[in-house]
Order: sequence, then structure tokens, then C-alpha cells
Amino acid sequence: MKMNIRILLICISCFGMGACESLVTEIDDADLPKTESRLVVQSFISPENQKTLVVVSQSAPLFGQDIPEALLISNALVTISNGSQEAVVPYDSVNMLYAIDKSRFPIEAGKKYTITASDGKRSVNAFCTVPIKIVSAKSFEIDTTLSSNFSNDTLLTLKMQWDDIPGERNFYRVRAFIDLEYSVPDDTNPAEFKERRVRSRFNVNWEETIGRDNFQSDASLDGTVFTSPRGTLRLPGITAYDLGNGNVFTVYPKSKIVSVTMEVFNTDEVYYRYHKSLDNARNSDNPFVEPSLVFTNINGGLGCFAAYHIGQLVYRAE
Repeated sequence: MKMNIRILLICISCFGMGACESLVTEIDDADLPKTESRLVVQSFISPENQKTLVVVSQSAPLFGQDIPEALLISNALVTISNGSQEAVVPYDSVNMLYAIDKSRFPIEAGKKYTITASDGKRSVNAFCTVPIKIVSAKSFEIDTTLSSNFSNDTLLTLKMQWDDIPGERNFYRVRAFIDLEYSVPDDTNPAEFKERRVRSRFNVNWEETIGRDNFQSDASLDGTVFTSPRGTLRLPGITAYDLGNGNVFTVYPKSKIVSVTMEVFNTDEVYYRYHKSLDNARNSDNPFVEPSLVFTNINGGLGCFAAYHIGQLVYRAE
């Protein structure tokens, strides 16, 4: 059997000519690289998490399938150890992952952890150390602005600052949630619409800029003040409902901030390198650039086992 693989060529002879030769080269199946499915383990541990979660799957071979896909594995033996204690992480069939509560196996700052997974045929392992110190935002700015699109939606913007831990190599990630109170139409029948106040939690999205994104390192910046990228949240907009006969029911959300939860992750280097490699792989859409490899620290397999410590600052509106 033969497979068609499209190969990008730069045909110098094309300039000034009508067309190139075909860009499709036939390669015999026997000449393709041989790949095997490997176990994939992903788990990120932290003292603040109520549960330690582990996802176990298997990679799809590069060739041999029309649509490569990773398959979840539900019958693996997954264990986690801190050197003196070990626990089996049971499978959660509802969420299709392995989970263990912190009351049964707590994660502690400064300790080294090892994870193992086996499906009876393949076995993998990895280790990581939980960072000791917590870093929290020391200041923040909240503002609103009109978005630049034609809808004139209102954007809530957030920036936060924190002090780098001096004298050691550090890696950071930021995250934030905003609890909003706002009005929504209440009823399924437009003729009987009325307003109702609700509360919901929204994730802040981070705008990436040159040299500053959601993941940052203190390389050459030891002991300095770090600033997050600009976080944005599109606030609920005005909605209007045509009730017929020229009648319109309009809901003005009248959004009110209840609280803003700002988090700084002090992560290990593995966590940082893995997520940065994921970002690079997603952005590798230039056909003249070689694909970017995703970092892994899983011995014998793929994926990531890493740790972080969360510092939290909560702003509550009056």
C-alpha cells in the first residue's frame, strides 16, 4: 500500500514559468517511520488542591490511522508516593480520570513526589518537587473599557503585580476569577419576562504580549517586580426581546463586581517548560518552521507530572 504525503517544495524554476511539478510524492508504506503507542500521563499537584487528579491515556501512532486520537485508559494501576508513604490513586468513572482526596494523601510543600502508571503491558514513572514558598499579588488594577469591535461591549480589565522571590530560580503563572452579579430575563415566555439578579463566576483571559504572557520566568529578572499581562473579561451585554406589536423587553445587566480572586502560581521548572512547549506547538503554523516538540518528563512515556504552590489575593467589593 502507498500513502500520499504532501511535501512542501520551493521550486526556483517556477519563477517565470507556468507551473511546478506535482507537489505530491508517493512514499511506500514500508519506508514510513515505525511508531508505537505510548502511555501518556498528565498530573499537576499542589498543596491547595482538594484532590490530586491524574489522566492516563495512550498516544496514537503517527501513521496507520486516518484520524489519530488519544484513548483514555481506565484500567491502569496508578500510584503516588512521597518517599515514605504510597497510595493507589483510584479511577473516577464519572470524570474519566484517577483521583485521590487530599485527606487520604496530602501534598506538602518542599516534598518530592513520584508517580507510576501501568496498564499491565507498559509502565511509566515521573517525579517532581513541590515549591516551598508562596507568592501573592501585592497590588492590582481593575478598570473598564469599550472593546474595539462594532458591538461596543464593555471589557473589564485586570493587571496584577508581585515580588519575585530573590536568590532562587522561579517560574510563575497567573490566574484570576471574577464573581459578578447581573440581571437576566426570568421566564420562558417573552410576554411574561421580568428581571432577575444572578451571580456567576467568570475566568479572566490573558492577553499575550511580546516578552510577557501567562507563564513567566525570572531569568535575568531575579528579585524584581513582576507584572501580569492584561486580563480581560467581556461583561454581560444589553439584550432586547421583540414581544410583537412594537413592544420590546430590554434587559440592562447592571453588572456589579462581587469579588475578584487573583492567584499567582509558583511552579516548578517542569510545569513551566511543559506549558510553554504547548504554547509553542499551538503557534507553530508557519509551514517553513519545523514542528515544535512538546516537553515531557514521563520516563518511558509522554505527558507531564509537575507541581506548583498557589498564593491568593481576594478583593471583595463593598
